[in-house]
Amino acid sequence: MPSTLGSRRRKHASESAPSKHRRRNEEDEERDLESRLFGSRKPKREAVLDDALSSDDEETGLGWMQDSELFTVDLPGAGNGDVSEDDLEPTIELPEIDAAPSAAAKRTASVWSDPADDTIVVSLHENKRLRKLKKNATNAGEKTDGKELQARLRAQFEQLHPKPEWASRRLEGSAPSIHRLLNSTTSLIAQPESTRSPLQPGFLDIQRLRNANEQNPTTGKKQASNAGFGVVDLAWHPSPRVPVLAVAGGDRRVRFFNIDGHTNAPLLTLNIPSLPLKRSTFHPSGSSVLLAGSRPFYYTYDLAAQACIRSPRNLFGSSPTPSSPQSLDRHAFSPDGSLLAVAGRRGCVSVVEWGSGGSNGVVVAELRSGRGGTVADLTWSDDGSQLNVLGGANGDEVEVWDIAERSVLRQWKDDRAYGGLVMRNSNAYTAIGTGIVNLYRNAALAGDTKQANAVEPFKSLEHLTTPISSIAFHPSDEIVASASGSKTDMLKLYHLPSGAAFSNWPTSSTPLGRVNTVKFSPGGEYLTTGNTRGAVLLWSLKHYAVDQ
Repeated sequence: MPSTLGSRRRKHASESAPSKHRRRNEEDEERDLESRLFGSRKPKREAVLDDALSSDDEETGLGWMQDSELFTVDLPGAGNGDVSEDDLEPTIELPEIDAAPSAAAKRTASVWSDPADDTIVVSLHENKRLRKLKKNATNAGEKTDGKELQARLRAQFEQLHPKPEWASRRLEGSAPSIHRLLNSTTSLIAQPESTRSPLQPGFLDIQRLRNANEQNPTTGKKQASNAGFGVVDLAWHPSPRVPVLAVAGGDRRVRFFNIDGHTNAPLLTLNIPSLPLKRSTFHPSGSSVLLAGSRPFYYTYDLAAQACIRSPRNLFGSSPTPSSPQSLDRHAFSPDGSLLAVAGRRGCVSVVEWGSGGSNGVVVAELRSGRGGTVADLTWSDDGSQLNVLGGANGDEVEVWDIAERSVLRQWKDDRAYGGLVMRNSNAYTAIGTGIVNLYRNAALAGDTKQANAVEPFKSLEHLTTPISSIAFHPSDEIVASASGSKTDMLKLYHLPSGAAFSNWPTSSTPLGRVNTVKFSPGGEYLTTGNTRGAVLLWSLKHYAVDQ
């Protein structure tokens, strides 16, 4: 009985070997035909792998690979030598796009042709419908072959139906680029505000869209002990015609996106290994982005030149002083972009004259009032002549500096608050966030007293009672948003000038997470929030939408 089974197995093996060989030959022919007809090419490694798996004496597992391909060694600090973290250069990563076919590829001969086209002879005179294809109207016996007939028919069709302009416009790739967006003059702004009715309190018409960074999300990890988790800051390009959003992450990367509410295509990624990011700010001109964090230096990314430039060496002196800034995340550009105010230590503020792209910035003034304490935040007046500095021993004093005279014009205190964290202003309002948000009218802060007197806010927004991480005013001055990253789902939107919270949003089911930063787009049609999970949530404000 065993000998019978053995003979059957040998017979089966002898019969199956030719069938395997025949099947493999058929598959090879199919692949070859497919590549000829459709131009597809099977990767070499894939073909080798298929041959290895289909052979009778195949090696299992990874036996077909070379020894050098099995392992890679990634040792800590390998290849860096004695290079410090601060000396690591930033890198730029562009998204992978499908390149447009070259002209040479388009001129490639067809893989198949009908030999009958060469033998066909057609008389253009005998067929009335073909007489219009004749090149010589007086030639009654003009004839042509099949290929020439196809060419004349195609030329006639293109003459009757010219190629539209949009079909002739050749793009540099399927994905948008920052260079193309900056050169665009197409307006993406909604209708002028004068024709839009004022926003009413109570109900906010809002719709969630696809996450802004869904195609290139930020990791939820941080790469330094003093860095943040997930998305640490958001920055919109200041022009409503350029819908570019910069997303700074705790993974030391800044990702740029073209925000359209549908695809939100990624534009590029900056990897800055030497800088734990905390803040990203567009220059008011929109020509560059300032990247800062918990280091005494910054980087600027020039959008037109596509270059990342480090700040000048020893910008704040060859040796640090007790008042020199050790972290540049608390900063503010003047409205015209000529000056950059940077918070230092012991209540000192450095004013940097902003050169071309920030590569040759120079400290032109240091503002010292002698009050001590820390500087919590900075804002500029609309005309750039005054600088508001929040700080003091209790973090509740605001000094208003005359930049031209380098002197304090007036002081005032944030009422019923302690330990101010964030200060933001708009054309009509100033908001200071601690555990709550106090809202002031700018007109009430225009006194000339140098005594730090408490000013009564016209509204205290007390829905959030944990430390405020971000405040943002809508460009229309009709909405103010505040967020706290201490707990999940801590975000609130308020109507201005009533100061009433919108009751319908956010709801308990809105997946906000721990919100680190909140920003409105410069046109006002979008609201964005960045959380510790690395997601940038995007909403459309229907009252300000383009199609309204």
